[in-house]
Amino acid sequence: MDAADERMARLVIVSAAPLLADGVAAALRSEEWQVDVGRADDAADAWVLLGDEVIVRGAHGAHAQLSGGADAARLRAAVAAVLQGLSVRETPWAIELGDGLGEATEREPLTPREIEVFELLGKGLSNRDIGGVLGISAHTAKYHVAQILAKVGAATRAEAVREGLRHGWIGL
Repeated sequence: MDAADERMARLVIVSAAPLLADGVAAALRSEEWQVDVGRADDAADAWVLLGDEVIVRGAHGAHAQLSGGADAARLRAAVAAVLQGLSVRETPWAIELGDGLGEATEREPLTPREIEVFELLGKGLSNRDIGGVLGISAHTAKYHVAQILAKVGAATRAEAVREGLRHGWIGL
């Protein structure tokens, strides 16, 4: 390993809200990243721009776009991807269900809550576990799962997850 491989990546957090920038900086600090609060023109390997959305821009053109409510784990994953030269775009809240080639069908789009439930469904969680994670009852989680099955056109949870993964509606 040469000295360039051992160097810590430098991230700069940019925000009009100093407390938010400090909080995000604290959440991103790690053994492999040096994280500072500064300006977008500071020398860095990547900049994290905080606003209504979170934009991560890499020094070599890679970028990520996340919702303003992205959690620390999702933000860390996006930063890691950008530092590896990958671009990331978070799944939009309202997904038009179609054939995956851009043709939307007559089906209703998933709601923001249904997308949250769909992601947890893809991780194999039961209705009770989904309810616990989202702070809703198991009965409400069951209702959302039924809505997802109907909108995706699936007869089972496994079939819905398969379709969600195949079309990119959910990730692992």
